[in-house]
Amino acid sequence: MGSTENESGYKWITVFLAVIAGILTLAVLKLLRAQLLPLILALIFFFLFSPLTVRLDRWHVPHALSVGICFFLTIVIMVAIWAMISRTILMLVQAVPHYNDRIVFLDQQLAQFLARYPKLGISGDVSIIENLPVNWRSLVVDTLTTVTASVIEVVKLCVMILLYELFLLMERPVFIPKIRSALGEKGGMFAMMSERISKQVSKYLLLKALISFFTGALFYLIALVTGMEVPLMYGVLAFVFNFIPSIGSIIVTLVTIAMSVVQFAPQWGPIVVVAIGTVMTQMILGNIIDPKLQGGQLNLSPVVILVALSIWGYIWGIAGMFLAVPLMSMIEIVCANIKVLRPIAIMLSGSRSYQRVSDKKLRKNEKKAEQGGKAPRDIVLPDDFNGSR
Repeated sequence: MGSTENESGYKWITVFLAVIAGILTLAVLKLLRAQLLPLILALIFFFLFSPLTVRLDRWHVPHALSVGICFFLTIVIMVAIWAMISRTILMLVQAVPHYNDRIVFLDQQLAQFLARYPKLGISGDVSIIENLPVNWRSLVVDTLTTVTASVIEVVKLCVMILLYELFLLMERPVFIPKIRSALGEKGGMFAMMSERISKQVSKYLLLKALISFFTGALFYLIALVTGMEVPLMYGVLAFVFNFIPSIGSIIVTLVTIAMSVVQFAPQWGPIVVVAIGTVMTQMILGNIIDPKLQGGQLNLSPVVILVALSIWGYIWGIAGMFLAVPLMSMIEIVCANIKVLRPIAIMLSGSRSYQRVSDKKLRKNEKKAEQGGKAPRDIVLPDDFNGSR
């Protein structure tokens, strides 16, 4: 009895120390953002193309050619992302004058509406926007300065990502064997975790890109049918922001509806169509189709995802929000395969995985009781906490 209590206490002390170590690690990641972010993004690309490199190896494609193919695909993806973002910024700049006039018009309409209520003390010729406690000129200047600085940082980031990924791809054939040799008996577990991380991250990113593409296409069609200006802008925004779970879809939906109000008010017909169309698109693709395609692969609690968005967004900004889900998925897989950290994997996992483990534990206990033996105290099934089937 005493030894059992000591083991339990030791386990929770280990978990507590692991949490403290995790917090300290996050602090270091924030301090070393400029140095570590390119490496993490390069690892994401490495895991994304890992299944492709494995298949190319099976087809006996020369290693140099395999590296060249993956490196070229990385450049294509970066150029495509850059083109979409720059095109969106250009369309926003071109749309500013028109939307500025519309905002002034709506401001006048709002002031005249509020002037009907004398108790508010608002005159019909007063600008509501100008009376808001916001320095618009300073806000615009700061935003443009930030965007200009960000462009330079993005170029540096892309160059570093390409360099890191190139060396990772070149070292891939010997990297895993070197780790296995260095870790000895635990090398096999490391290789297994690497394979699972690669498959899970690759599948998540590919399916997310597919869902984001259809989301962007539907946003574009909704904007086109209702007569919204620069409909392509809304399609691109929907595609990009859909990579940020939960929050991204809410932001792009609210922005699209708000822009429809600016353009069409006081004609409410098109606004209602835009609102219903965008909300239904996010509900069907985001809440029905996406979970069915992902299945049990993305084995994270929704609460964990929201917390991860906040934490990684604080550490690495917008890039951290895009990386939150893949990073948490990696952490969950690692914790699931290290015995003392499995309680953390259980806390990170979704409700379906927990229910599967509980059902298996109950069935095994019942079977043991039927056989007249002592029911086991604890059954840990790591496969149920790392997204594998």
